[in-house]
Amino acid sequence: MSKTSREAENEMLLSLRGKQTADYKDFLYIYKQRASADPYDAVQNPHGIINMGTAQSHLMAEELTQQLSKSSAFAFSKKYQQYYDFSGIPELKEAIANFLTRHLNPHKQLLPEHIVVMPGATSCIDALAHALCDRGDVIITATPSYGCIFRDMNDHAGVIVEPLNLVQGKDSKTSFILEAEALSSHIQSLKASGRRVRAFILLHPNNPLGDVYEPELLHDLMAVCAREKIHFISDEVYALSVFDEDPKFHSVLSLEAPDPERTHVIWSFSKDFNLAGLRVGVIVNVSPQVISCLRAVAEYKCVPHIIQHAAATLLNDTEWCDKFYLPMNRARLAKAYKETCKRLEIMGAHVRKARAGFFVWFSVQPFMKENTEEEEMALQEEIMDAGLYIAPGTKFYCVSPGWMRLVFTVPKQELNEGLRRLEGVLRRRQAMLKILKTSKCVESLEEK
Repeated sequence: MSKTSREAENEMLLSLRGKQTADYKDFLYIYKQRASADPYDAVQNPHGIINMGTAQSHLMAEELTQQLSKSSAFAFSKKYQQYYDFSGIPELKEAIANFLTRHLNPHKQLLPEHIVVMPGATSCIDALAHALCDRGDVIITATPSYGCIFRDMNDHAGVIVEPLNLVQGKDSKTSFILEAEALSSHIQSLKASGRRVRAFILLHPNNPLGDVYEPELLHDLMAVCAREKIHFISDEVYALSVFDEDPKFHSVLSLEAPDPERTHVIWSFSKDFNLAGLRVGVIVNVSPQVISCLRAVAEYKCVPHIIQHAAATLLNDTEWCDKFYLPMNRARLAKAYKETCKRLEIMGAHVRKARAGFFVWFSVQPFMKENTEEEEMALQEEIMDAGLYIAPGTKFYCVSPGWMRLVFTVPKQELNEGLRRLEGVLRRRQAMLKILKTSKCVESLEEK
């Protein structure tokens, strides 16, 4: 059988949507796999790749391991052999309701029946796309944005994510600024072209910018969505990873929503509790209709009973969570962020101030021959060749080339070595640009 025939036969094995899933090339996933295939280790593999591109945290790894090991969190019980409420066991829903009430200050009482549990925020996004949209419908998100949202909403549900492009300005105060008027205009433009807009999803705090949005803007954004009868989704997976309280973080739950049934909040254990491997995410909504649909979807997206019990055990230790873990985590985030920014600025990179999250959003434009996506990707590959993975801004749908996201929540030794490798690349780039500039000056003088 010829290669062409074999390829044709393989294609026939999948449905069109199956082939779309198989063929999808996600940059963040591909490069995470590249880094995982050759991981850095100071002793065993000192020339391996340091992953500062995947947003996960190691800052509280030891403390979390000790806390989960000393309790009965993972003690096996015979009840785990039986079926359970796939949308969230009562123990966990109650623990989440109490925890979020303490820390997000909901405007109205948050009840366990307002909560559906799923395996991570990715599953939550996919489930909401299925519940709220038909194939071909539009959901808007402001960009730069966590790039996988485009895949998460499209792969199964067939939803088209349309970017609301935020652009680089003259300085930090005018760069990547979200405004309610821009959202309103974008909705109107899409509707005028015959598109059906069903929702707006806000990353709050923002990934990759690290922005925290003030309540006035949140009110205005929700008002636009209410007026247009579209859903407002607030992805708050970094809600408790805020290390700069100016402005203070306000959850959408803490505000009076103009359209409560079309207002949804996502939260998970992956970021605020540094437990991406547990795969526990949460959707909060007050509509019985929406919750009924999500509970049905949870049959296909359920978190194992023992994992739900472990998550509940963690949250129910309020003394440890509220007085030790959360403040300590915020302090370590602030320290690592400050140290990283200082190092980047010494290198000559422009850092945009962040207030939350695991990352720094910084400009490498001073080290580029021209501000194009091709040049940005060329620099990214040079950094990768030096043994460091960081994510380029265009993969977050940033329309202003020359920005990158660097995750600073890696082990201290890896942070130092990763920044050393980055500095080496940027210094070489700087020297090359200086030579090019000198060469052009000489050519210009010779022409004269």
